[in-house]
Amino acid sequence: MKLAEKIIIQPENSSSSQSKLTLTIPEKIASKWKLTDSPLPLRCGAVEVSVSIKVYHTPSSHTVYCSPDLLRSLSLPDQTIPITMSFCHQKQILSLGPIFCLALNSSSKAENLFGSYTDFCKEVAEYCEEHHILFYVYTLQPWNETKVSGFIWNQRTWVETILPIPSVIYNRIHSRKLENSHFIKQLKVYWQQQKIPYFNESFLDKWDVHQKLLLYDEIVPYLPETVLLEGFDAIEIMITKHPILYLKPLNGSQGKHIFRISQSDNLFHLDYSSFNGSQTISSSALPNLYKTIRLRSKYIPYLIQQGIPLIDIDGCPVDFRILCLKGTGGKWSVVSAVSRVSRTNEQFVSNIAHGALLKKFHEGLAPFQDSMKSQLMRILPELAREVAQIIDRESEGLFGELGIDMSVDQDGHPWIIEVNTKPSKTSEGTTLSTYRPSVKALIRLVHWYSSL
Repeated sequence: MKLAEKIIIQPENSSSSQSKLTLTIPEKIASKWKLTDSPLPLRCGAVEVSVSIKVYHTPSSHTVYCSPDLLRSLSLPDQTIPITMSFCHQKQILSLGPIFCLALNSSSKAENLFGSYTDFCKEVAEYCEEHHILFYVYTLQPWNETKVSGFIWNQRTWVETILPIPSVIYNRIHSRKLENSHFIKQLKVYWQQQKIPYFNESFLDKWDVHQKLLLYDEIVPYLPETVLLEGFDAIEIMITKHPILYLKPLNGSQGKHIFRISQSDNLFHLDYSSFNGSQTISSSALPNLYKTIRLRSKYIPYLIQQGIPLIDIDGCPVDFRILCLKGTGGKWSVVSAVSRVSRTNEQFVSNIAHGALLKKFHEGLAPFQDSMKSQLMRILPELAREVAQIIDRESEGLFGELGIDMSVDQDGHPWIIEVNTKPSKTSEGTTLSTYRPSVKALIRLVHWYSSL
């Protein structure tokens, strides 16, 4: 049986330490766990040391004092640390943890150390501190078997220091090229060798996701027709079936480099999304547009997806991002759902990176009557959760968080547009006094993974 207590680690004054590796704990905890003065093994990360136990008298304190040598042996920073300490009676061993690590490629700007993830990392750090979980951000430094360099939040700023090997790693590496590099592949080998759970395993390309979902008959009615762009013939066939087509890079993200083909007035129109805005080219000959597509796509792999006649608000297209996280027992649940509204009716990509407006989930369903709105507010999350379970089941490695992009056509039919393995971490409508639901769910996931 394992007993646990939320504690505060406090560095002990070196002059007061009678032994090099000393742990001084409150009498209340020592009595509850039936600890004596006998040395005990203490595990933290990948390190296990034998510590001398001392007991001090206090009515209610949960402060545990660590000698300087013990802090160094465990690769713990020389500062106050809220953490959880547990004791296994059967094995007679103490342990500190869980230790949660978020791995990402850092920004070069000191004031925005983790780029677009900076605010999110701070939020996770503060929530973990409240729940006595040691959290740090790892920016892909060389990996050591017993310790690692990372950034810890000290309530004012991020401090780089040496830290223990984590119990769980949250993979937020946001570069496909970097994630496919030899260095990252070797990192994952180290993590596997040290039996550290890490999620999300990797990016998944859009075609791979589509093929996985096609295996399930109950999901097929909600999938837009999708084919690989293997030549002009594929476009020519698809445009006879659907008045609007979307061409997307298999490994694209943030709504970049997407083409839209539509028809009107005996002309074909090609719209192209970039961070400079959408650009439109028209031609009476479809092959002319194909040449432009191939020139701008630089021949990287693309797919063609059936365009959906989306609902809109004041003429601006609406879609939905539903965030799903895995919980205890590996069960998936929806932790947040938002509407994304394009800023103008000319903008055909409803992505936050392109300036789309975030609205509450139900606000995006405003075009429908209450009965239909209620039905869709139930169906969309249920469908998203089912998609998350399928992708998790059919994919290699661990996945703990997935962002499901969905849309609804003007008849009220739901459509599954994309699955994101590294969903963005912009504001989800939180206030300064609250934590977003996804952060709370994330920490529940960490507890579950660390208990496996």
